[in-house]
Amino acid sequence: MVYLNPGGFDFGSENLDGYGISNIVFIVIYSLFFYSACFFTWMYRKHPVLRMRNVPLMLLSLLTMHVFTFAVMIVYTMNGAFPCQVEYWCMCLYLPIGIGLYQAYNQQLLIVSRGQAALITKDELFKPIFPKGKGFGGPKYWAFRFKVWWQGVSSKGKYEGFVLIGIVIQFTVSFIIYNISRKFNHYGIVDHHTSPGLCRRGWEWVPTVVWQFAWNYIFGPYLLWNIRMIKDIYHWRLQTTLAIIAGLPGAPIWLAAVYSDKFAPVNKYWLPAMWSVTLQPHEKQP
Repeated sequence: MVYLNPGGFDFGSENLDGYGISNIVFIVIYSLFFYSACFFTWMYRKHPVLRMRNVPLMLLSLLTMHVFTFAVMIVYTMNGAFPCQVEYWCMCLYLPIGIGLYQAYNQQLLIVSRGQAALITKDELFKPIFPKGKGFGGPKYWAFRFKVWWQGVSSKGKYEGFVLIGIVIQFTVSFIIYNISRKFNHYGIVDHHTSPGLCRRGWEWVPTVVWQFAWNYIFGPYLLWNIRMIKDIYHWRLQTTLAIIAGLPGAPIWLAAVYSDKFAPVNKYWLPAMWSVTLQPHEKQP
């Protein structure tokens, strides 16, 4: 019979039981298949089916989320050796940024569809070129230049720009909270030092909750509404829809697992962050 630590994840010594070793073996084998699939996709990125899918952004989002997946899958085995600070950065940086990049990639279906529609309905083949004024110019001049520039930015560039702004805000807020809270360091100015278990609760985790809800419950449904009438022969819309829907339960279940005592027996072996792993989006490659 395989030995299973009765204490489970108790912030003690490493869990080298059957379950802990199985997690390590699983994530190593999964990583080999995952990186092989990424390499295969990159090598054939010029294929017509893949070329229109913005492969670099897709791989960047999946690689970012895989870092989070790898870290979460080794938490049980490392037990108390896995610091709260690392989990904070995984939940506040890698997970929301990975989801944000993936939501930006999901916009590719809408971008391609609108681009094809524009080729049919476009009246003007060339954009007007506005004269560039001499000198530095005043605020009105630069506001006008920015408006002209923004009108010339593609839909893809606009979506990626919004996501980049969100990522910068996410990192900045998380960095500030990390440095002012005594839960994560000794030089903080608010809160106090706590046990490893209580460290994983509190207001410091608000940024990851906010951004997960924003990406999954605002941008996701908004995209689903915009692509509802798109028809394609590659079932791209179906894949995008399933990927967005699969990510919806992650944040609520994670919150319930962290703050509900009824999840305590489950949390001993299935950590709260692992709900975000099993319910995060995974793109089906064509």
